[in-house]
Amino acid sequence: MIKAKRQTCQQCAKPLSTCYCHLLEKKANAWPVCLIQHLNESSHAKGTARIAQLSLKNLRTIQLGDREPFTPPENDSDFWCNPVLIYPNSENRDIAELVGTSPRPLVVLDGTWRKSKAMLLSSPYLQSLPKYSFETERPSRYRIRKASSPDFLSTLESIVAILETLEGTGNDYAQMLEVMDWMVTTQLGFINSTNP
Repeated sequence: MIKAKRQTCQQCAKPLSTCYCHLLEKKANAWPVCLIQHLNESSHAKGTARIAQLSLKNLRTIQLGDREPFTPPENDSDFWCNPVLIYPNSENRDIAELVGTSPRPLVVLDGTWRKSKAMLLSSPYLQSLPKYSFETERPSRYRIRKASSPDFLSTLESIVAILETLEGTGNDYAQMLEVMDWMVTTQLGFINSTNP
């Protein structure tokens, strides 16, 4: 017997049973975000970046494959004015230093830690950018995908923490985490029901 193919949402790419589009709210972020996403992440069912892509009005996504060095698109020079790279490292400057300054593009790498590091090392341009990291006391709420360390955050959680630091809480960026919570709870429910 041939199993029927599951119908998926055209927007969030989730099966209709786990579609979260009814929960999405548009956010007008003042600090633009550029998500440099590894190709493997774009189709990962457990990824969180899609929530940010569908919620933030000022976000661009550029996809890269293995050993594909990133350079800014020539036809988008206005966006790439004085960008900074958000990358976790104790030697990087604290993102809080940018509070109160003019918004600049925030470059965020979306991939596993190994893939993110490879994307950085393969791109002289990314390595040349000013690098910032951030600290948050908020533990990760992303229960469906195992992290290398308990204090690591998902891509969406990182973006929320960064924007809240730079812009405050007026845009309610934390609402995107509620969408993630619903997605995780729903997916775990289906996993548990099929593996009693």
